[in-house]
Amino acid sequence: MSPLWTRRQVLVQMGIAAAAVHTLDPHELCCAVPAHAQTAGKDLFEVKKVADGVYAAIAETRYKVNCNAAIILTNDGVIVCDSHSKPSAARALYKEIQSLTKQPITKVINTHFHWDHWQGNQVYAEANPKLEVLATDRTRENLTRPDAGVGGVPYIAKQIENMPQEIAKLKEDIQKETDPAKKANLESNLRQAEEFLLELQNLKPTLPTRTVSATTTLREGGREIRLNVLGRAHTNGDLFISLPKEKVVVSGDALIDWMPFMNDGYPAEWPETLTALEKIQFDHIIPGHGDVRPKSHLAFFRGYFVDLIAAVKKASAEGASLDEMKTKVGDQLAAKYESGFSKYPLGRYRDRVGTNVEAVYTKVVKKA
Repeated sequence: MSPLWTRRQVLVQMGIAAAAVHTLDPHELCCAVPAHAQTAGKDLFEVKKVADGVYAAIAETRYKVNCNAAIILTNDGVIVCDSHSKPSAARALYKEIQSLTKQPITKVINTHFHWDHWQGNQVYAEANPKLEVLATDRTRENLTRPDAGVGGVPYIAKQIENMPQEIAKLKEDIQKETDPAKKANLESNLRQAEEFLLELQNLKPTLPTRTVSATTTLREGGREIRLNVLGRAHTNGDLFISLPKEKVVVSGDALIDWMPFMNDGYPAEWPETLTALEKIQFDHIIPGHGDVRPKSHLAFFRGYFVDLIAAVKKASAEGASLDEMKTKVGDQLAAKYESGFSKYPLGRYRDRVGTNVEAVYTKVVKKA
């Protein structure tokens, strides 16, 4: 899709935590850039016009990522879908929104509970004490459960606990690195990690004030906005936001332009949920990560699940071990999916296919 309007503004560079792979819980691999990978140095977001009054804030790849956001302008105010991994990122985008309109931000919608989609909520609440934060009831529950997965209030403490180890590892890597470019990148990541830790220590968790358990229609300042509850996919509380007139869907991480992260997900049900989404009339997808995509991307993304599950079931029936499956299935599906899922420094096919094979084996094959 060629966006109708694109504008890039240099924003405040702020902290993204460095998550050294050896210190990570497997769940955390959803959103961690390898320490050696080159990541964006200046911009936090690229704002793209998707439809009249509807914008996608596409997050640049960082050491610890931010999610994308959707910005919906109405006659009465602004609705923002997802608020990133930290207050500084939300604050930077808030300033960018003010260059589009001086209307207040009246609602924030969280598509699910993962840390990089809600930890900036407080910024919008501070700017407007009457702010309404919407999510599904399952997401609201997950935000307070210690065992929910990669997000929620308890996960903030876990991030704070892990950060000193990550920072120490970065310092160690800087001392060992001899390549000037790689060393400069590590030093940048260290600064970001230290700043992110400070943000975490001062974070004021801002939870949903209103929840939905079934598909709900909002009528906001001349716009019809549907909050679609379609089934389990990336989490058990995914919310898909659709604008019928503008033919735009905001999908969170249930439909992205990277390889999917399945650790908190439901791979057997995910394709069915995407099929339900496909029945909605829309042309453009604002995904949780990656660039704005046409509706046709849904079929590609769903096909990966269907083919992956079939391949893992077949390999298991033939007696392959899990390690053998990871290699065999990864190679088998590469021709169809590797190129499309390897466009960014994060979420690349080869980096994630092994963990996806394991997730399908654990959650689908062994359960059966």
